[in-house]
Amino acid sequence: MNSALQQLSSIGHKLDGTLQRYKSVLYPQRYLQYRRWLKQQRQDLPQNQPLVVFDFRDTRIDGPQGRRFYCLFIFFVRAGFYPVLRDNYFALSNIQEKYKQLCLREHFSVLQHERDLPQDYLLVSDKWYSSLARNAKKIITVNYQPDYQAGDACFPMPFPMFPPIYAAQQDLQLETYRQQQRHWTVFFGGDAERGKYNKKSIRKIYAKLSRAQLLQSIEKILRPECIIELQNEGMLQNAKEKHHTGLVVMNTRQCKVAAEDWLSTIARARFFLACPGVRYPMSHNSIEAMAVGSIPITQYPEMFFPPLEDGKNCLTFSNETELQTVIVKAMAMDESAVGALAQAAASYYDQYLAPTASIQHLLNHRPKRISLRILPFLKAGGGFA
Repeated sequence: MNSALQQLSSIGHKLDGTLQRYKSVLYPQRYLQYRRWLKQQRQDLPQNQPLVVFDFRDTRIDGPQGRRFYCLFIFFVRAGFYPVLRDNYFALSNIQEKYKQLCLREHFSVLQHERDLPQDYLLVSDKWYSSLARNAKKIITVNYQPDYQAGDACFPMPFPMFPPIYAAQQDLQLETYRQQQRHWTVFFGGDAERGKYNKKSIRKIYAKLSRAQLLQSIEKILRPECIIELQNEGMLQNAKEKHHTGLVVMNTRQCKVAAEDWLSTIARARFFLACPGVRYPMSHNSIEAMAVGSIPITQYPEMFFPPLEDGKNCLTFSNETELQTVIVKAMAMDESAVGALAQAAASYYDQYLAPTASIQHLLNHRPKRISLRILPFLKAGGGFA
């Protein structure tokens, strides 16, 4: 019965995804808007900067609200490449929507004629064949398959931070945040709507405790005086400079923080409780924590590539009993041990998760043709590509 329901859900999602990708055909006004936008875009190409050309079939690459396309785009920008978007109504008609519109803050060109391209550019595409492949010095083919294994002949795309963090250039100020004083011992910040963050896919397919389960467990583990719940901006401002040796919880539905202030907020904590996302465990805030040197307390170290290591760059648990043990351990850990873990967490980010390092690893993966697994952590039935 559950299998049948999962199959129906998957079919329904695929039909909805197809509709979303091609719905632009049904709206002539949308096409006219796209043509007007296209006329305003830069077409000339810089002569002194390496080019990366994006040639996608449709909007499947966008993922949730345009996040995947933007993050791939900004990773190449951070690595020093100039982005070129091939003119394709199906792929670009939504570029002024949701997180995809953050691309508009960067310099790029729209390619309308192949002859305008010089040789020796990088090509990134999800097409089985692109005519732009002939003159590309390296071809990166995006695939959306689940169930990545370490021996697969493809590169696992690192999970990114939340798109507005890059758009606000907060990822360029990490050294400042890493030097902040750490007033809080353990922190969780993020959406904590329990109905949304208690999906069966987390519990059944990934065999993890959901975000709702984790937060409920914490309430049982710690005495009430050990937990501070920041329910509004006033409480956040009041708590920023106060030492707290327990857990600080900030539900961003009640206490919102601007992108420009988010990393500095996480950086106030020695440890970050890395709760799962909606349909799969990986969540942006675990990456953001490591970026500023806050040590992740996680139950999914194997979903990083390479895996995180307990006691080296994170603390891990797999059930409620271990969660209690690791929280107590974090609260009792001395400064020197915390410092070593924090440095290792930040170093892991620099080596494997930072945009420039990620693109360098990607380009070194194969000499000419590279298969890029855009969702390496995804399991079949445990979320959607």
